[in-house]
Amino acid sequence: MRNGVGRSWHRACKSSNLQGIAIVEKTPTSEQYFPAIQKFTVLDLGMVLLPVASQMEASCIIIQLVQEQTKEPSKNPFLRKKQAQLSEPFLLRTVQQIPGVGKIKASLLLQKFPSIQQLSNASIQELEQVVGQAAAQQIHVFFTQSR
Repeated sequence: MRNGVGRSWHRACKSSNLQGIAIVEKTPTSEQYFPAIQKFTVLDLGMVLLPVASQMEASCIIIQLVQEQTKEPSKNPFLRKKQAQLSEPFLLRTVQQIPGVGKIKASLLLQKFPSIQQLSNASIQELEQVVGQAAAQQIHVFFTQSR
């Protein structure tokens, strides 16, 4: 890998406001349109543009970016948002169906117990630490009455 591309890739990974990366293979045709592509990608879209010499070089960069996920997943443009974030409103509404649990208590419960299974298996003492004694009793009864 050329040093210039390696440094660009490293800066791209360190960028805190990274929204995406465009990798462009440099060919005679892409060279002709490169300034316009660069302006659109960087200025209009706010993305990093990485020119590469070959498809092999592009694949090496993509592999390195994916490997970075274990270090800083929030900065990896190739990762999707976590599924839990997508289902959070659904979980919140579901927990609010428990008698005595409103939006605030539901949010607090989901911070401590991120799944319905964890919430349903929580002891009264664990629940009390989050929502108090009365609500903890109601939640515990709700989950144990049908068992």
